[in-house]
Amino acid sequence: MIAMLVVSILVLGYLVYALIHPEKF
Repeated sequence: MIAMLVVSILVLGYLVYALIHPEKF
């Protein structure tokens, strides 16, 4: 489904953001 694709993209984006900005976690 499109919804699952959107959710997976959001999760991947969040993980990449967490890796780039580890000081915020």
